[in-house]
Amino acid sequence: MGGGEVKNPLGVVLHTRGTVYLLVSSLVGRLPTAMSSLAIVQLVRLQGGGYTLAGVMTAAYIIASAIGQPLLSRRIDRAGQTRVLLASAIVSAAAFVGLAVTAAALPAAAVLCALVAGLFTPPLEPSLRTLWPRMFGEGRTLKAAFSLDAGAQEVMFIVGPLLTVLGIAAFGSTGNVVFAGLLGLAGAVAFAVHPVSRSAGAPVRHDQAGSGRVRAAGHPSPLRNAAFRPIVLFTFGVGVPVGALTIVVTVFEDSSFAGFSGWALAANALGALIGATAIALRPLRTAARRAMPFCGLLLAVFYIPLAFAHMPPAAYLIAAVVSGLFLPPTLTQIFETVEQLSARAGLTEANAWVVSAMTLGIAFGTLAAGAVANAHGEFTIPIVVAGSVIITAGLSALVLPRKGAAIAP
Repeated sequence: MGGGEVKNPLGVVLHTRGTVYLLVSSLVGRLPTAMSSLAIVQLVRLQGGGYTLAGVMTAAYIIASAIGQPLLSRRIDRAGQTRVLLASAIVSAAAFVGLAVTAAALPAAAVLCALVAGLFTPPLEPSLRTLWPRMFGEGRTLKAAFSLDAGAQEVMFIVGPLLTVLGIAAFGSTGNVVFAGLLGLAGAVAFAVHPVSRSAGAPVRHDQAGSGRVRAAGHPSPLRNAAFRPIVLFTFGVGVPVGALTIVVTVFEDSSFAGFSGWALAANALGALIGATAIALRPLRTAARRAMPFCGLLLAVFYIPLAFAHMPPAAYLIAAVVSGLFLPPTLTQIFETVEQLSARAGLTEANAWVVSAMTLGIAFGTLAAGAVANAHGEFTIPIVVAGSVIITAGLSALVLPRKGAAIAP
């Protein structure tokens, strides 16, 4: 491992050959996910379609992606990363092109393209997360790698909407969707051809007949692990307030100033970056499985100030920063716990299940908050925040260490 002379664990991670390349190429490959919602809405709107069609297409993409990540990741665990990532990236990029040229003119075809683009989204996030233990082993350096990973996601979701705006200005709404698909393809190819990714082939075992041939080793689904299933539910709960926040700050904007929601989301991302930096520089010494539920509970508690809908805008921006602080520490504990609970042969699929759970949690939070906003008007903010906090805190209780249960170091 390069850079071993650097004592700080984050420094070790950043000085290790391949870390920055793999992280950046992974983020580029995942940009279509960060760009998709705004890009699809703008595409449909500027081509004369309605918001209903835009919503259906966006939902199709998100749900299909949540389904496709574990399926493709299971294939990666059997066949290795390179072929699966390259093939899925090509199919997804082609579907983005199809989506761009059909959109409002052929809505049924556009929805189908959105489904295909989501279903074949390259599972770069679980693939990257599977590489960290190979590169850093166990201990504080691995914790720092997971923390860096969690923080980098916040950068992606800041850059994604900005790239969408720039892409529309440069290429138009149709060209922007093609641009997003090509970005995803370029990032996936760059990631898949790196030697570390290529060497992460499928686990193999010798033929029992002694022929010398090898075959891929199968593995049971991680969902069969009774200790793993609560982690998936907990991760869903972590995503709920993240998704609800978009609606909460948009409602608050009606009583503040135009553009407030964008500033509030940026403030939340800033808080998450602060939290990610702190946990990367000073990884927790507590076992991840013990720290995880308490990080989740603190994440819920730190969202409570957002319920006070009559604060001055400046105070609400501070509350938005605070609400983001514990997201990366919570995700870091999830990543580490998944690595500890999962067999190496099925680690990519296990990571994909928590990625899908987070995606569905965010989607649920946004949809539920939107429904509350339509029904309850001025009472939206306290109801949505209270509901999100209760869900996150309640699902945190699922992963509290049981008395007498063994805790991984």
